[in-house]
Amino acid sequence: MIDPRTLEILQSLTPFSEEGRDVVTQASRDLLLTCIRTDVRVHSVFFPSALPSPLQERLDLRTFPMEPLAVAFTAQAIANVKDEFGFHTAINKGAVDDALRDIYGSLQWKKLGFQMYTLVYPEVVKDPESGLSLQDFMGDEGHIWAERLVQQLQEPGWAQHVHHRIVRGQYTEEDYNQDMNALFVKLHILDPQSVIPAFQFLLGQRALPAVNLELATRNYLGGPLDWRAVQADVESAEFKATAPVHVTRPSAQQHHEHHAEVFYGTAVDDFIVSECRNLGLWSGLRPDNVRAAKTEGKCRVM
Repeated sequence: MIDPRTLEILQSLTPFSEEGRDVVTQASRDLLLTCIRTDVRVHSVFFPSALPSPLQERLDLRTFPMEPLAVAFTAQAIANVKDEFGFHTAINKGAVDDALRDIYGSLQWKKLGFQMYTLVYPEVVKDPESGLSLQDFMGDEGHIWAERLVQQLQEPGWAQHVHHRIVRGQYTEEDYNQDMNALFVKLHILDPQSVIPAFQFLLGQRALPAVNLELATRNYLGGPLDWRAVQADVESAEFKATAPVHVTRPSAQQHHEHHAEVFYGTAVDDFIVSECRNLGLWSGLRPDNVRAAKTEGKCRVM
């Protein structure tokens, strides 16, 4: 026997905040940034302290260009940080923009978005009072909960209630389609086979707007990632100093200053002429990342 209150909680679970923001999309983007930070091509140079998410093990990234995204996105940050050494001049910004535009506009971007969205949804969306999440309804009884959600749509008066709200201007067709797609996602997570019956029922409701099944075609990740999310990491890598291998120790009689060269961001330079170059993102220029370091009396450890 299914508790009506528990069913009501399941029905009320929504990915949208009170301000209308999709919190699951934001969580998906955060997961994607974690995937980027832990990618082998950029991790050790820019994000050495970043740890992988447990959810990454459940992602199928075989058809998604994660490595090119990690390199191009990091290169975009380098190109936009106007550093004193000129690392930004070593990046072909136009080539980076083109590479990222291709990824953000690809079918693979949408597929990954749907995969991430349905992966984080059960953990992110919770009822504030009971603390129940969609995760609590999954498992062996998932298909039962999905069936009850579909039955609620079919109850007498449901379609009429929605129709009256639309007629009175309390509910737009856009809101309706957004909520129905959110329902389809919820049903898909609980029991994929329940989606089509729900969709077909809604199509048959002539009093309601035509509903679109955007389950796998919607852009769940949204627009381009913001390079400023990794700006601090890129700047830190660029200003990482490499001490000279050895500096001649002045004798007791020498009191004048000795000069040695200190290199900044050598790993960033290597990243640009290797990973970025391989993707056609290198401008051909090199940074001016050598500075003179002063030593007095003894070798200083950088």
